[in-house]
Amino acid sequence: MNGAEEPTRVSIVAGPLVGPVLRRVVGMLAARADLPLDRLDDAVLVADVIASRATPYARDAVSVRLHSEERTLWLRVGPLAPGGAEALLGESAVPEMGSIILKLADEVHVDTADAGQEFLRVRLAYAG
Repeated sequence: MNGAEEPTRVSIVAGPLVGPVLRRVVGMLAARADLPLDRLDDAVLVADVIASRATPYARDAVSVRLHSEERTLWLRVGPLAPGGAEALLGESAVPEMGSIILKLADEVHVDTADAGQEFLRVRLAYAG
């Protein structure tokens, strides 16, 4: 796969379609990145968590920019309200496991824009 591909951007109005749309797009791009089935499942689970928790922190829609390259998928969620990215990570926690996103991702970053908006960046990869 060529690493110079343009990112895919989705913006889904808050409501019942956020989960199904985001799951399908993430699954398609994870397969295109040639992630093995277990990592593809991890990517879809991360998408489910984002879809179910991001709406309160997104303005009108949940926006995600996705970039796939050889055995790697990046998700950039946002813009989110100030504190939204950290809240999203905290709300994805389950007892005795912690944050699902932090457990499944290879990298997680919270970026802040000049206007105080936040972006959650998540990388899922397979090194094998």
